[in-house]
Amino acid sequence: YSPVRYVYQENAGLSSARNTGLRQSRGEFLVFLDADDRLLPHALETGISCMREHPECAFVSGHCRVIDSRGAILPSPRQLRIEREHYLALLRGGTYIWCPATVLYRRQIFDFVGGFDPTLKRVEDHPLYLRITRDFSVYSHNRIIAEYRRHLSSRLSRDVTAMQRAALAAHSAQWDFVKANSRYREAYDAGTRFWQNDYPFHEMVGRIRDIVRERLPPDAIVAVATGGHSELLRLDGRRGWHFPQEEQSSKGELFAQGAEGSVATPAWIDAGMTYEFSLYGGTDRSKLLARLLVRGVANPVLIASAESVPQEPARENGVLLTAIPNPVPAAEEPGATNITWSTGNGSEGQVYVSGAGVYAGDNPADSDEAWDRLESARRKGVQYLIIPAKSFWWLDDYQKFRKRVEAQYETIVREENTCIIFNLGESSK
Repeated sequence: YSPVRYVYQENAGLSSARNTGLRQSRGEFLVFLDADDRLLPHALETGISCMREHPECAFVSGHCRVIDSRGAILPSPRQLRIEREHYLALLRGGTYIWCPATVLYRRQIFDFVGGFDPTLKRVEDHPLYLRITRDFSVYSHNRIIAEYRRHLSSRLSRDVTAMQRAALAAHSAQWDFVKANSRYREAYDAGTRFWQNDYPFHEMVGRIRDIVRERLPPDAIVAVATGGHSELLRLDGRRGWHFPQEEQSSKGELFAQGAEGSVATPAWIDAGMTYEFSLYGGTDRSKLLARLLVRGVANPVLIASAESVPQEPARENGVLLTAIPNPVPAAEEPGATNITWSTGNGSEGQVYVSGAGVYAGDNPADSDEAWDRLESARRKGVQYLIIPAKSFWWLDDYQKFRKRVEAQYETIVREENTCIIFNLGESSK
């Protein structure tokens, strides 16, 4: 790599390292690549092409995919593409830019805004994005150009409170600029609420996913005290159920009917989610003929390996229920699959689909009702119960329920700011 220059300095923090790189660089455009992230081969070409098409822009940004320490692609929420008013989008909280390496800067912009603030030890990029988008045009495209590595250990050691304080400080620094503009003030207030409330929740959700990936079997069925937050059910392919959920919602919704047929699903299959399709004989669902699990995945390697396996299972007594493709690619957008079924004898059949069920919308009246709902879920196949930190009030409000669960079932994870996980197996204790 003869064009590469290596510059060494004593560790003075991320901002200082980037500023040194900025001073030492000579190019027209700049990308800051952290040591554990990866640029995809087309990243620079894509960014420079966007810059040529939008010469008025100070930077262009794209999307990334999230990978683990081994490079495997992880399910993640949808990334936004902001087409206008980027400053307002950032002001409302969070960031549509997930990974620093997805941003290609025009070098000369740093002559106007300066570099990274060396006093910041966390959220170093966010204040710079705010300073630039406040006064200059930028552009956002939706091509995946980088891989953003998420380490289990780094999330465990990350001080969420310190990150939150740093983000709020950067946010508060915008007040003098926004206070005279009603639209900016509204966005600023929304951003304050995000950093105070939503940011800790998203960090907790990410940590729970990491724990589930490390500790629970890939085919586990998990009840989660979600409080109605469906994001807590995206468990890297494990089947997640709201707890508590409406009793009949676990039976699913009618998807198709007839003696046989083939119907494409709408594009609603999300990465990290598992859906159950059930074929019943007759119209009263009294006879289950076949059951099929369909997974949404973000990792194309999983899809490629699945394609080497025959997609259509052998018929048993003429009964057929299959999905092609399965797993379903659902990286950037929700995916779809084709469900094919046959009752085998020409009789009427019905296909039902169930995912996470429907959150009950109310809380148990007392500990006895909470226990009954848990045991009902366990009889339907739930193997683990997750109580996220956001729902720890359950353990205070339903103390009798808590004592029964702790006495009967093994606690396999207990993290004060994250979650408690119980193994609901018969002989777990």
